[in-house]
Amino acid sequence: MHAASRIYARAMSLRQHYLLRRAWTAPVPVVSVGNISMGGTGKTPVCAFLLKHLLAWGQRPVLLSRGYKARPPHYPHPVHPLDDPGCCGDEPLMLAQIPGRLRVVVDPSRKRAAGWALRHLRPSVFVLDDGFQHLRLHRDLDLVLLTARDLQEDWDRVFPGGRWREGVQALKRADLFLVNTRDKSVDEMKSLADGRLRDFRKPVIFFRIKVNSLQRLGDKISTYNIQSRQYLLISAVAGPEKIFSSAWDFLGYPPVKHLIFPDHHPLERRAVQEIFQSARKMGVQDVLCTAKDAVKLRPQAGLNFWILQTGLLFSENGEETLLEVVRHACSGIEKQVRPDP
Repeated sequence: MHAASRIYARAMSLRQHYLLRRAWTAPVPVVSVGNISMGGTGKTPVCAFLLKHLLAWGQRPVLLSRGYKARPPHYPHPVHPLDDPGCCGDEPLMLAQIPGRLRVVVDPSRKRAAGWALRHLRPSVFVLDDGFQHLRLHRDLDLVLLTARDLQEDWDRVFPGGRWREGVQALKRADLFLVNTRDKSVDEMKSLADGRLRDFRKPVIFFRIKVNSLQRLGDKISTYNIQSRQYLLISAVAGPEKIFSSAWDFLGYPPVKHLIFPDHHPLERRAVQEIFQSARKMGVQDVLCTAKDAVKLRPQAGLNFWILQTGLLFSENGEETLLEVVRHACSGIEKQVRPDP
């Protein structure tokens, strides 16, 4: 390991020991969805999956998010489905638009957000988005997402010499590993995971994110194809190549152009002008985007914006296992609760 990486990993280990001893325990179950690496692993789709099932079970979930690049007037900020994405962040806004008794609260301090939510929202369960390193709040279930890159070239390569936020020993905190197979075969990923994760003796579930349909921005008309078979793909997400392959796999043909913006980029006037110019130059009217990017867009005359509607596809009995573990964590086991923060 790089010398600077060893120092950073040691500092993060000391931080872990310090914060875990002082973590506040909420009076309701806390489920954390996170990762050990920097970058996208599929946390937001997994959060959406869990929230929908919690709602179906009659729970009152509150999602606690840092709100990356959010600029609310104050913290904590309860997200309204019609908020401006610049106020609350694109991912929290997308999750807040899930139908049902779901609330999203944005605050860099999940502990402070949890205390506020308990006083004002009466949650039955908290879901922490990107919560693996947020140790000030005790969790009842720690779900850790990994990719092939984590299990191969990035394994235990800690910042600044790599993409990991902590050293490999931090994975001992995980209760369950969710491995995003992406374009790898399940058998290949099982072999990788067995070699890397066997000694942790925790369940390992394999999944990938799959496009299910296209939904038109504004009127929610759904389709499974594009009549012209020509489209412009836009994305402002981590790992845009994943969006490219997902759209191609779903439709069976690639975009005429993939317009890539930085992750979380605000798709405001200048970006919309660039989209219009690219579509006009390519002679297309259909523009595909992710649900995360759709919350930053409005219907535009002359263009059809189609949202890639995605879901999680699990291998074998992975979905049943995950839901059973989550249900058990939310089963109302009596907790030793510390005073409100």
